[in-house]
Formats: sequence, structure tokens, C-alpha cells
Amino acid sequence: MAKDQKAGGVSGPEGGDERRSLPSGLSKNEKLVWETLAASVDALKAYEILDQLKDKGVRAPMTVYRALDGLETKGHIHKLDGLNAFVLCNHEGPHVVQTFLVCESCSTVKELEVVALEADILPAVRSADFDLHTARLEIKGNCASCGAAA
Repeated sequence: MAKDQKAGGVSGPEGGDERRSLPSGLSKNEKLVWETLAASVDALKAYEILDQLKDKGVRAPMTVYRALDGLETKGHIHKLDGLNAFVLCNHEGPHVVQTFLVCESCSTVKELEVVALEADILPAVRSADFDLHTARLEIKGNCASCGAAA
């Protein structure tokens, strides 16, 4: 199932929008950062988050970076390395294998749940005697809207 990063919601197969509720157990700054990401249509860079939080008293970049680190550790957000930006996680709990479609034209990010990918990767990693922390696949191309416009 594809899950769009759009205004903090997840778009299901029928296109309905489910609003993610604020996770419990977050620090004040983690809540502020999570709410900023939830309100955004796009993936956000750390400095974009900082700019949006300045009117709420957050002035130091390290405050945002610590909050992002905490949210990522708790499994509530993902960092997209190719964009150097962050999005909400659309799953109910932490997961090791993360797959994203990233539109190179409009920067829309869609998180995919690919069970077969995880089922294949985890045994291969274990047999290589490797301690996997995260596997992140970012697939770049054009979304349906941008592809139709081309």
C-alpha cells in the first residue's frame, strides 16, 4: 500500500486521508517538530523546520536536530538521505526496512510498505552475520501528476 506524505496524513488505496495523531511520550521540542512535519505537504529540511519554529521560541539548530534524532529513534519520522529532509512515518510502529517513492519534479514523497522486500532482506542480512539498523530505499522518478504533465 502506498502512503503519501501530504499534510501529515496517509492516503490509503481509495485516496482517503487519515490524520496521524500526535504520538505519546514526546518531549516538548519533539512535539513541536512532529507537529511541523504533520502540517507540511512536503518533506522538510532541519533549517526549514527551525524557520517555522522560531515564532514558538525555538532558535537553536541543535534543538531541532536533537528533536529530529529523538523522533527518528522512536520510529515516528524518517530521514530521506537523498533530499536531506524528514517526513512522518506512516506506520504504526518502528520498522527496519523503509521504502519511498520520491518525485524529482514536485518532491512528493510516498512511503511504501513492501513486505516482500523486508522478507527477503532480513534473512540475507542475518546470514551475512550483520547487525542491521536501517535499510532505506529511495526510488526516484516522477509521480503520476508530473508524468502526465510531461
